[in-house]
Amino acid sequence: MEVRAYRSADLDSIVELESRAFPVGPYSRRMLSSIFRNPLSFTFVAEEDGRIIGYASVLPLDAESADVESIAVDPDYQGRGIGGILLEAIEREMIRRRYKRSVLEVRDKNEAAIAFYRRHGYDIVSHMPRYYHELFGGSRGAYRMTKLLSQP
Repeated sequence: MEVRAYRSADLDSIVELESRAFPVGPYSRRMLSSIFRNPLSFTFVAEEDGRIIGYASVLPLDAESADVESIAVDPDYQGRGIGGILLEAIEREMIRRRYKRSVLEVRDKNEAAIAFYRRHGYDIVSHMPRYYHELFGGSRGAYRMTKLLSQP
């Protein structure tokens, strides 16, 4: 498996991956294109045998904080540590760009994702009861989680 920077030719594969990884509320092609075109954003993909099996995108919030906009792994490849590898890759890039804090939002009913982020050093800092448009597990809520990034 290789982790590399996003290329525009990856868009179709990421749109498909997004819908496979998120049966409720996947990002649309238009939303993904908007994220990828933002000159301040960055995205890494995990690729195996020419197939994109995961990706992670980051958008800056301010001079000190960057938001993990999306992180997804193909369901056929989950449980192999790919999400952690992608998360570590984007955190290294955040540090390289001198961000001090990583921020993300996660559905409040997504126990597996919450546990994943906790294992990687994120803490819940707030709850937003109506963050998402679509219901998931009977909720539209999200937790905001943050992690202070260690500077070299």
